[in-house]
Amino acid sequence: KNMMPHQDWNRVTFAGPVGKPKKGERAAQEAQRKGQEVETIRRSAGVNAARPGPANMRRLAEATDVVPVAQLTHEFRSAMQKARSAAGLSQADLARRINEKQSVINDYESGRAVPNPNIIVKLDRALGVRLPRPPKPKKRNEDD
Repeated sequence: KNMMPHQDWNRVTFAGPVGKPKKGERAAQEAQRKGQEVETIRRSAGVNAARPGPANMRRLAEATDVVPVAQLTHEFRSAMQKARSAAGLSQADLARRINEKQSVINDYESGRAVPNPNIIVKLDRALGVRLPRPPKPKKRNEDD
């Protein structure tokens, strides 16, 4: 009795590569069979000269403007740490209360990240204090 009458159990054997070799491959295969040396050249896609990069690429490359990065004041960092420890919370507990990751709280307390105003409000509510606000970045004139 065969449990799977729909199954075909005949062995199928493939004799060689399927399809024709590419144009240059046939000559290379013949040379290899005869023991001759065959050199292969890899071709890579070149740069499209008809479509150069953005028009302002040169201006961007030559620009020497240094954009100031916003930094968190020591006052905010220490106030946040003191308020958290006074509330008896760990960084993980505080993070859970404001629906953020513990690493985010760690970044704020170490000064590696600047919280946005919405997160500062969440921290104020969770800690029951008003944390100092980071200074607003000064707007730069285009003339400078």
